[in-house]
Amino acid sequence: MEVFSLALGITLAILYTVGCSPVTTIGTASGATFVVDLIHHDSIQSPFYDYGMTFSQRLSRALQRSFNNAKRFESNSLTYQTQIIPDQAEFLMNISFGNPSHQVLAIADTGSDLPWIQCKPCIQCYKHTGSIFNPKLSSTYKALGCKSETCKTISLFDNNCSSTKNCQFTLSYGDGSYSVGDVATETIKLGGQPLQDIVFGCSFRNGGVFRETWGGIIGLGGGDFSLVSQISTLVTPEFSYCLIPFPTDDHLSKLSSKLIFGDISSGSQAVSTPLVPKWPRTFYYVTLEGITVGDRRLKYSDSTNPLKRMHKGNMIVDSGTMLTMLPTKLYEKVETAIKENLTDVRTVKDPQKQLSLCYRAKRVKHAPEITMHFEGADVPLLRYNVFVMVSKRIMCLAMAPSSDNAIFGNLAQSNFLVGYDLGKRSLSFRRTDCTGLKV
Repeated sequence: MEVFSLALGITLAILYTVGCSPVTTIGTASGATFVVDLIHHDSIQSPFYDYGMTFSQRLSRALQRSFNNAKRFESNSLTYQTQIIPDQAEFLMNISFGNPSHQVLAIADTGSDLPWIQCKPCIQCYKHTGSIFNPKLSSTYKALGCKSETCKTISLFDNNCSSTKNCQFTLSYGDGSYSVGDVATETIKLGGQPLQDIVFGCSFRNGGVFRETWGGIIGLGGGDFSLVSQISTLVTPEFSYCLIPFPTDDHLSKLSSKLIFGDISSGSQAVSTPLVPKWPRTFYYVTLEGITVGDRRLKYSDSTNPLKRMHKGNMIVDSGTMLTMLPTKLYEKVETAIKENLTDVRTVKDPQKQLSLCYRAKRVKHAPEITMHFEGADVPLLRYNVFVMVSKRIMCLAMAPSSDNAIFGNLAQSNFLVGYDLGKRSLSFRRTDCTGLKV
């Protein structure tokens, strides 16, 4: 069985970055599997680790990204392009384009689809620390024409043609950033393995708040032209990840999480919930029915109209957001229920002034059990899924109210093997020790 290993890093709103790992072999029943090491941005292994920052400062920065991240899931625009905020990247990965190969460090984003990288001639590009891809030097680069079926599918309602009759893409982002260029096919390499005729955007014009270390964006969303969808002929249309808890000590800081593309069984202990098809197809929607705190079950309700019937696909599962974001009314019920279970413990203020329910960690001997009730799947959370240490002594509820979108964040997902089966349209959870996961 052929197996591919690639160097990749994940920025789960806490920003993960590139990690190199030895080739790992997995036997599967249906085909190849891609295995990826994920390294936390605030790990000492990360090249982005800032030794000048305190733990509280690093956490505060991650929490702020989590609040901003919720806004990138707005889906009012009837276009193929999704609205994301580049500053809230979800993954960084090493990927090579062309022949000869040109390596790029790019954002790998579960909240977008069409991959794109900066290309020469860079008519208007943001400053980039790496070298820029030159399509004229690649023997496998092929710009797509305006009348190609791929162009018609990507453009949807627009006739995007350049003066050279090449198919063009235009990506607009929630903060006003943008990327414009030609749609093309190219051979890419992941872990040294070539993948031919991958559709991507060769970008010549970019503007906004892109960071110098980013060479582009690699979409891992649910749309037809995401990398996940395009490699589904090589591996089954499934991927999973296993995220270690937030690194609060040197031991966790030296470990890596895992991201796996391909047919990976989640096991008999897993529970699953339907992925709800909604527009845009990029995002991964599930249905949250309620949350149990202690022995009290709280039903999901619309934040603006509590009497409104719960709708399907009311929550987005996102590895790129640290906190779990809840509709305001539901969040208030959860916070009240936790307080009622901890009446003998005094609340304290968050020193970062970002989270609203905090306690001195040592005084909370028994935190109430909390279970997320998704359609068909009850997911019990442990203490580190629910509370985050914001200092050496203070822990705060890792949830926040949101008027935009409900999001199941990555702290709640830590130490779960989270599996996305895009063929069966289901999402599974299996409690797993991600620090010792062997794949």
